[in-house]
Amino acid sequence: MSNTRKRGIAHLRKILGCNPSEPIAVSKYFKAEESWTGGPAWWFDLPIKKVKSSKRGIYYLLGKGKNSGFVTLKVPMKFLRDNLKKFETRYQGRIRLHLAAEGADRFVDERGKGRVVFSRFEVSG
Repeated sequence: MSNTRKRGIAHLRKILGCNPSEPIAVSKYFKAEESWTGGPAWWFDLPIKKVKSSKRGIYYLLGKGKNSGFVTLKVPMKFLRDNLKKFETRYQGRIRLHLAAEGADRFVDERGKGRVVFSRFEVSG
């Protein structure tokens, strides 16, 4: 398990006050020059099978902050299923999200054709 993932999960435990039982995806902060999108971003790969098989529940997306800390998104599985055709899904049975990490498009998926917005799922803490 990567150090970023370990720290992200510890951050989520602190917010929730317990060990989460829901799926968790953690991304480091990718600078513009490191990012496929050409701008600062977080990259998440979510197994489609896991999204489709969970009729209820959520998926936690944790993005490492530019300097420190984590951004937490609590995304309903239903939202992911409802927007599946808008996401990039051509790779190994996964939803491939590249969420903008800064600017006016923060939390917008820049990889898929739908430019799905995730900002309403941000959890403070």
